[in-house]
Amino acid sequence: MGNTLWFITILKEKPWLGFLIGLAFITIMFASKNLVVYFYARNQEKKAREEKAEKDQLPPG
Repeated sequence: MGNTLWFITILKEKPWLGFLIGLAFITIMFASKNLVVYFYARNQEKKAREEKAEKDQLPPG
């Protein structure tokens, strides 16, 4: 087995690499959160439109 702490060694030698990895991680997390919110809102809007269309099609009374 080689050095199992190779990642920590790289971060000690090049701390800017850790910053870039952290920045990429934060970017991915915010992007995925925004995608979830976007798709949820789109789904809710679609459901509301379908319910309104069904309500408009029903005969009065």
